Amino acid sequence: MVTALRQRSRSAPLVNGRRPRRHARRAVLGSLTAVCTALIFAFSQTAAYAGGPYLWANDSHVGKRLTVCAATLDVRSSYGGAAFAHLTQGETFTVHQNYAEFGSEYVRGFAWGTVNAEGYVQNGWFCF
Repeated sequence: MVTALRQRSRSAPLVNGRRPRRHARRAVLGSLTAVCTALIFAFSQTAAYAGGPYLWANDSHVGKRLTVCAATLDVRSSYGGAAFAHLTQGETFTVHQNYAEFGSEYVRGFAWGTVNAEGYVQNGWFCF
């Protein structure tokens, strides 16, 4: 059976007087795999760093107290830093500054409720 497979591969049709090379097919499949991997990585990274699906705080919300819709929302000590507390659904957050003009999903403000401290939260997790 091995010889039959070898005979079939050796009897491939001639292209320009030569038999087609297998590494050409591998190169095409390799580049296709690389493109698919890059697209999956790009979509997964944007999803990982995207804000929430609810109301996004914008410049008109500066100074307003917004209600949190997420089950838990991390309050961070610095822009994108480590979380030191969590807001739960129904607690409120007063927006002091919005960083949306710089392409960020974080807002700075005061976290009310169990936290009662200034910090940064991810945007997009506020109720309408």
